[in-house]
Formats: sequence, structure tokens, C-alpha cells
Amino acid sequence: MAFGNCCAADDDDASASRPGPACLGERCCEGAASAGQSSTVSLEEGCEGFPEKCVVNVAAFECEQMCRCHGTTDQHDLETHPCRSSHRASAFERYSAYLESARCICDSVLERGDEQASKSDATTMSPGDAYASSRVLLRGHDGVKRRPRQSFSRDGCCGSDDPHQLQHHQHHRLSHHPHHHHHHHHLHHREPPLAMQTDVEKAQGIEHMTLSVDGMTCSGCGIKMERVLKSLAGVSAVRVNFVMASAEFSLDTSVCSPEGIVCAAERGSGFRCTRLSADDQTLDLLSTGLSAKALITAAATMDGVREATVVSRRVVRVTYDPAMIGARILMRQIGSYSTGLAPPVDDPSLSAGRTRLRNGLIRTTISACCTLPVAVMAFSSKGLVEERTKMLTSVTLATIVQLIAVPVFYTPAIRTLIHRRSLDMNMLVATSITAAYVYSIVAMGFFLAGRALEVGPIFETSTLLVTLVLLGRLVAAYGRLRAVAAVSFRSLQASRAVIVDNGKEREMDARLLQYGDELKIEAHAPIPTDAVVLAGRSEVDESIITGESLPVFKGPGDGIVAGSVNGTGTLNARLRRLPGRNTVTDIARLVEEAANSRPRIQEMADRVASCFMPVVSGIAIIVIVTWTVVGIRIRGYGTGRAVANAMTYAVATLAVSCPCALGIAVPLVLVVAGGIAARNGVIIKSGECTERARKVTDVVLDKTGTMTEAALDVTSEKLFAEDENEAIAISRALVADSKHPVSLAVARHLQDRQQHSIKLNDTLDLPGSGLRATVGDSSVVVRAGSAAWTETERHPAVIDLLQRGLTLLVVTRDGELLAVFGMRTKLRPETAAVVRHLRRRGIVVHVVSGDHKAAVDAAAAEVGIDGDDVSLVASKCSPADKREYVARLMAKGRCVMFVGDGTNDAVAVTQADVGVQLTSFDSSSSSSSSGSHVTRAAADVVLLNGLDGIRVLLRISAVSFRRIVFNFVWSAAYNVLAVLLASGALVDFRIPPGLAGLGEFVSVLPVILAAASMLWKGIPAYGS
Repeated sequence: MAFGNCCAADDDDASASRPGPACLGERCCEGAASAGQSSTVSLEEGCEGFPEKCVVNVAAFECEQMCRCHGTTDQHDLETHPCRSSHRASAFERYSAYLESARCICDSVLERGDEQASKSDATTMSPGDAYASSRVLLRGHDGVKRRPRQSFSRDGCCGSDDPHQLQHHQHHRLSHHPHHHHHHHHLHHREPPLAMQTDVEKAQGIEHMTLSVDGMTCSGCGIKMERVLKSLAGVSAVRVNFVMASAEFSLDTSVCSPEGIVCAAERGSGFRCTRLSADDQTLDLLSTGLSAKALITAAATMDGVREATVVSRRVVRVTYDPAMIGARILMRQIGSYSTGLAPPVDDPSLSAGRTRLRNGLIRTTISACCTLPVAVMAFSSKGLVEERTKMLTSVTLATIVQLIAVPVFYTPAIRTLIHRRSLDMNMLVATSITAAYVYSIVAMGFFLAGRALEVGPIFETSTLLVTLVLLGRLVAAYGRLRAVAAVSFRSLQASRAVIVDNGKEREMDARLLQYGDELKIEAHAPIPTDAVVLAGRSEVDESIITGESLPVFKGPGDGIVAGSVNGTGTLNARLRRLPGRNTVTDIARLVEEAANSRPRIQEMADRVASCFMPVVSGIAIIVIVTWTVVGIRIRGYGTGRAVANAMTYAVATLAVSCPCALGIAVPLVLVVAGGIAARNGVIIKSGECTERARKVTDVVLDKTGTMTEAALDVTSEKLFAEDENEAIAISRALVADSKHPVSLAVARHLQDRQQHSIKLNDTLDLPGSGLRATVGDSSVVVRAGSAAWTETERHPAVIDLLQRGLTLLVVTRDGELLAVFGMRTKLRPETAAVVRHLRRRGIVVHVVSGDHKAAVDAAAAEVGIDGDDVSLVASKCSPADKREYVARLMAKGRCVMFVGDGTNDAVAVTQADVGVQLTSFDSSSSSSSSGSHVTRAAADVVLLNGLDGIRVLLRISAVSFRRIVFNFVWSAAYNVLAVLLASGALVDFRIPPGLAGLGEFVSVLPVILAAASMLWKGIPAYGS
């Protein structure tokens, strides 16, 4: 049976294009290998939307390969075979984390697929050769990717509606693979080269979009923008953050184009929307005297260019695939159509924030200049200025101020009313300033006609209202900008880089770097992007990324990351990840995702704010009626004077009310908290986690790789085979491609042993168990794993090592013991201190591990968990056992944090209230991190700097919650008191309508200061 993809087809050519039986007509992944190819796993891009079917097919493949007991090719017999159900159960248990997070199983199997020939070439090719090679590989391996999006199947995950065409692509890929004949049976873990990684969602027509939104001033604006986006066809997973002035969503490009969505969002919301660059690499180019259209036409015809769009009159943004064409090659091919790169753009959120602040400052300044004379004339003694002159001057200046208010207040308010049939904060302001301005015009008309009203024009009221509200929004915009700037990570990207090309050094814009470049990093220079050191030695300051204050030594073979700063030495390094796709971008994206998330407490605030407008409008109506009656019945005013007087109270009530403080109470704090945490090596992926972490009652720690350092030392080796060299060779071959800490320790231990090599086939890495393979073309099965899985627990040598508290890797051949390696783990330096800190806070600490009891008990005792706490230690735990352990605690009403590092921890991390992954960024691998991708996807928090991050997380959660509570209390107290004073409820004390515009300034300022105090004060890792 051959697997063309995860949903397999028969190996018969006639049926090669049919979906596998699990697909039942809904193609999860179509295609097949040719009949001559046997047992080949070639899982193309992930099977989004059909994870359960993927599990069934992976189980079927493993069943056939491991059991080799199917004596039939009849599909019905295969499905009903007795051992099939056990393999399915095992597969569902191992991949349950994927199923719970709706991730694709194919991605996991693909990661264990055949090695790419280009993986080792990245550091040896010249830039030109690297690109020539990558083009061949991309067109073969990823041939479907470069087809137009419209041709992708909506219900297929491999992106082809034509199975024969997909079969051709697959055959073409295999025929171009230099090592294809060596790896038909290998399923060992590996990471695809970074240059070749594919966006599965884009291949299916699902595109992630980020918009910069200009005009959002409060949470009501954010809610409005979210509703508009959710109402558009093809849009899903909408997240809006008005503090960051951004909106993120997924778009089905088969329903609507990105340009159409931007126009529809602007039309429905009234805000100006600008699409920000996505994950593709982009270059902003200056057009020459020729039109930008000529540059776009030239760029669009180049191989590897995805699209070209106009950014401004002279700037064109070219989006390209860096795996197919390098930035410098692209510039060279464009030639005279461009005069060079446009000036670099800062972090999009910061750039958009500065633009809004600058525009707001201009509007506020002009409004203030017009308001000042009006206010001086209004409050000066009579006779200083002739009344007619004063009125004409006031109406002229007040009209200018009203014109300034049109795009700020009137236009958004009217659009919201028409398109959304709702009221917002802009409508309150517009109503109040309109009432004051119109009344003033009418009163002036009566005055000029010689029939002056009892209450004259109040132009100072409308102008002061506009100016003070603009001032309040200017302060709020400045506060948000400072908060975003203080926690911005994209600004850490270096703008210049030095490359070594054919022995010559050349400094250039970092945007022109391309795969294969050799970088030279001078002493004390910032590192422009992730790379691997080729030559030189130095200490690198990575504190801005990991929070670790001490510099880290780097030598040949070590990874260095963007955003860090080189020490006193000079380093030569090979580029691994491009700017815009490196560690800085990874962290920035996670921080921004957390800022865009909406915790439950924010939803409560939004519900209150949505009721604010109708309530205040109702109060204003009651105020007009009440004061009109009071004026006529009690104070003896005439009807005109009574109505005019009542209107001043209503205008003040509308203007002074401000839900903005309530709206930014949560998001502003979360933005600042997320940035502070990231700078301390803690990446919080959701606002909900920031809110929930303070409630943690139990922390469950995995032992291996979490409490202990990832690297184990082999302290004991026992060989039992007659040919010891063969035992060593088998052991080394089994662990060669595994990333598990135990396997890595044994691989390091055996790397210098000069033994003959042994070819293994059908290598399987089974999380929580070990490794399994067959020797050559024989049916001899070799295993490496725990004593329990290899069924050697009763062997005297194994018992002896277990009693000594060592972690074991047992190697067997057809059940016969070949070798035992005993390893001792060393606790992380901070583990004991972190455990003591947690217990002082009243948090119960648990230890769980798949290791044997003696090793786990020894580690627990070393950190102070022993004696009466023996029930808090669990050993020999499978991934399902860890999840069950967490579930039992949660069933008792406990709030559980689980901290793990490996793939086998993903299920428990997903189950816990707060899932934490311990990891470290290392660009020496193709991954951005040494931690498990699966666990990172399931985790709520990622720790970059060891277990100390737990203390930082708990502290930030507690401090953030206190600020949020203060903001809510202040917002509620302000609005109640302000409405009482403005409406005249206290009779003798009232807020004049002209000063009511200060309401936004007064209400928002304490909220901004509360969030900013987290930056000024800092967040210590210790204390409550």
C-alpha cells in the first residue's frame, strides 16, 4: 500500500487518484505515488479541517509497517483486522493534542519525513548557487504552491482539484530528490528548511490579513470595527485592538479579494484602513520618472514575485518569495524601473500611531488658536469689545472649529448611525457641540434682529468642547503610543548589515539580505538576523530577547538571534532566517496576538460601554425636561430662558460623559504587561492567560527538560551483545535523528566512537515510549526507549541502574537486550528557588514524569518535595497519564498550571488552565526554538529564560489585575460624579458646559498613568 498523502489511495494506478476510505468522498489529501514506489510517505501540505481522518490513515500506515500481518490487499479485511483498532487507539492518544487544537496530523508526519537534500547545502552554497538550487527544489517539492489561488480546491488540503496533476507534481518532487532512494521508509523527526516552509492556509485560499486602522479612539470604535469585519463575507477569526490601532482576521480569497475587504471595511466603519505586510517578504521601492504602473508591470513578470501594489505616489511594495528570488537579485532585475529602496518604515503600529498623533496635534493646535479669542471675549467684561464685532468674530472662529470637528466627530458618527444603526461616543460629542453651536447661531440672529434672547450666544461652549475633547484624545493617543513604543519588539530589528561576498566586505540595508549570505558582525554591533556562527568567538548579550542579564558565549556552530548585541569579539555567521521572519518577528507576533486577544473581563467592559450611550442620552433628555420645568415653575423664567438654561445642563451632561476610560482599562494594561513580560523572557500568548495566571493554585512540573537541564550526561554504559561494536552502531543509528533529551545525550556520548554504520528503515519516534526501526531490508526489529516499553524492567542490570536513580535508555533487538545507557540529570540552577517561592505563595507544586520512580523521587527530593508530599510525585506517566493527572486536579476545583517542554507534554499543556512551555531560541536549528512546535502551539505561555519566568508571569498577572480593577473603579466613579455635577443634581455645584469637554482628558489620564506606572516601576519577579 502506498500513501500519496495522508488520505491514502491504493497503489493500483487505476485507482491512484481516488481518496482513501477514511475520506468518504471529501478529499482530505488526494494524490498517489506510482505503483513502483513502495511504502513511501509523502505528506504534502497539511490537511486543514480533517485531523481525525489523518489520524486514522497514519494509524493504518503504522499498523501495516509495524505488524506486517496483513495477508490481504482487500480494503475491508484491512479495516476489520484485529490489530487495526489498537493502532488507531494508540494514534488517537498520541495525536490528541492536535485534535484538541484542530491541528493537522499531516504536519507532524511531514516533519518526520525524508530529509531534504538542500538542508545541509544552505551553509556551503554561494548565494547564486543557493537560489538556483532552491528554485529546482521549490518547483518540484512545492509545485502546487505556485499555482494561482483560485485553482485550489476548497475541500482539499493539498490544494489540487486535478488528482492527475497532483500525481505529476508528487512524482516530479520525488524524481528531483537526491536522496529519495535512501529514505523511503524513514519517518524520523526533522524540521523542513526555513526557506522551504509553506503557508498551508494560503495554499487553500485562506489568507491572514492585518490592517492598520486610523480613527479608532475608544473601545466602542473597536467594537464597531469588529462588527463590520464579522459582517463581511469570507472573513473569520476577527480580532481588533484599538490600543494598537490594528485589526486581524482570516480571509477566504475565493470569496473576496483583500483589496475588496479593505474597501468594504472602510465603507462600513468610517475608519481609514491600510493593509500591513503579511508573512511574505516585501520590498518598498521608489519608482523613477516613469509611472509606478511601469514598475508594477515589470515586477509582476518576474519569477518569484507574488504581487506588487502602490503604497504612495512614488513607492511600490513588491511582495516576493525569498526561496525563489533574493532581494538583491530582484533589485538587479528591476533595474532602471526603480531608483532604490524607499526609506525604512518603523514598526507599523508605531508608524501609524505617530501619524495619528501628528494629525491630532495639528487639529488640536488650530482648534485651540481659534478657541482662545472666543473664550477671552466671552469671559471678559462687557464693553471691552463691541457686541456686534464680538459676535461676528466668534461665529467665524467657531465655524472654523466646527469644520475641524466634521471629520473627527460628525463623519464617524453619521456613518455608524447609517451603516450600523447605533450610537457611539462621537455622536454624544457631535450632539452636544451641535446643540451649543446651533443655539448660538439662533441667538445671534435674534440679537442682530434687535430681539435678543434672555441667554445670548454661547460660542465659547461649542469651541471649548471641541478643543478640550481633541486635547483629551491627543493625550490618550500619546499615552497609547508610548505604551506601544515601550513594548515594541519590531524596532529591535537592525537596519544595516555587513556581508562577506567572495572575501570582500560590503555594508548594505538589512532588507537586502538573502538566503546563503555570510554575515560579519563587528564588536558591539547589533545582530541583524538569526544566523549560525562560522568563525570567531564572542559573548553575546541576549537580554532583550530572553531576559537573561549575563552574556552568552558563542563560537562556531552556535546560533545567534536577531535583536541581541555582539560583545567584544568579531563573528562570521551564515544567515538562517531573513529579517521579517526571524526571532524578533516571532516574539513581536506573539506579543501582538496577545494584545489583540480579548479576555472575558474585557467583554464585560465592552457590554457596559455599549449601554453607556443610550443611558447618557436618556439622562440628557430627563435633564432638559427637569430643568425646563424647574425654570418655569420654580424660578419664574420665561419659556425661552428656561429651555436655554436646561440645554446648557444637557450639553454639559452629554459632553462630560466618557466611556473611553472604561474601554481602555483592560487593553492598555494588557499591551504594557505583555511587552514587559516579553522583555523578561516570558511570551504571553493571550490576554485571558494574563487574567487567569493570578488564580493558579497548583503548578505541575514535568521533570526531564523542565526541572532539569535539557542536556543529560551518560554516566553508565552496559553492553550485552556478543559484538559490542554492532550494539553501539545500532544504538547510535536509532538515536541519530531524535530530538528527545535522552536520545541527544546518548548521541553525544557515542559520536566519537568509530564504528561501522548500520542502515535502519521504518524509523518511528513514539512520544512517551521510544524509537522503533527495522535493520536493513530484514524483519529484525530494534527498539530504544524506557525499560517498561522495551519490557526489560526485570533484567538485573536494568534494576541496578534504576535503583541508583539514573534515567535509562534501553536498546533491544527482537526483544533481546543489547545495551543500557544510564544518565543523570542536573537540576536547573533556578528550580529549587522557584519551587520554594511558589510554596511560600501557597501554591502546591507537583512533579510528573515518564521516568522511573527512583529518578523522579530523587529529583523531587532535591527541590524539597518529599516526606508528606510523596503523593505530589508521579512517575512512569504517559502523555495521557499527565493529562489525566491535570484533569483530576481541575475536577477538584483547582486552577492548574502545567509546565513542560517536549511533544509528550502537549496534551497536558492543552488540558491545564494555564499551559506553559519551557523553550529557548536557537537559530542553529531550522526551528526558531529548541522546544517542541506541538507544545508551543498548545501553550498559553512560552518561557525563554528558564523557570524563573513562572515568577515573572505570576507577578505580572497580579499587578495587571490590580491596575485593571483600579481603572474600572475610577471609570465608574468618574462618570457617576461627572454626570451628577454636569446635570445639576447637586444644584449649587455644576460643571459649566464650556468646561465639560475636559471630561475625556480627566477620565483617561489616570488610566494611562496606571498602565504607564508598570513601565516606570518595573515588574519584579519576586513578591506577591
